Amino acid sequence: MKTTLLIMAAAFCLLAAPAAAQQDPTPPMSTQSLEETRPRSDAFFQTLRAGDPAKAYRDLFAGTMMETKAAELQTLISQTQMLLDAYGTLTGWGLIRSDCVTPTMCRTAYQVDMKNGPIFVVLTLHRRAGDWFPTTVYVTDVVQPFFDLS
Repeated sequence: MKTTLLIMAAAFCLLAAPAAAQQDPTPPMSTQSLEETRPRSDAFFQTLRAGDPAKAYRDLFAGTMMETKAAELQTLISQTQMLLDAYGTLTGWGLIRSDCVTPTMCRTAYQVDMKNGPIFVVLTLHRRAGDWFPTTVYVTDVVQPFFDLS
C-alpha cells in the first residue's frame, strides 16, 4: 500500500512538473520601451494626483482615436473620480509588470497607491511613429486579475 502511494505521488509530481515549468508566452517590454512610455504614464498619474481625471485622460489619449470618443471618456472620468473620492489622495505608483504580444503591442500594469488603499491601472500601448500610444485603459480596485496576468 505504501509503495503504491509512493509511486502515485511520484507520478503526480512528474505530471505536474511540465505545467510548472511553462514559460510566460508574452515577454516583458524592454527597458528602453518602458522608459519611452514613462513620460505619458507619469504625466497621467501626476495629473490624477492633482485631482483632475478629465485632464489626465485628455492628455493620455491625445493623438489617439480615443480622444474622439466623448461618451467613453466621460465614463472613464466619472468612474475614476468615484475611485479617487473613495480611496483618497494618490500617493505614488509603481509598475507591477509589462508584457507584449508583439514588439509594438504591449501592456503595462501599475499599482497606484492611494491614501485609503491601492487601485490598479492597465494601459494597453501601441508603438507607432516612434512613440507609444495607449489604445485602452483599465482602472479597478480589484486586485485578483493581476495575480492571473500571464
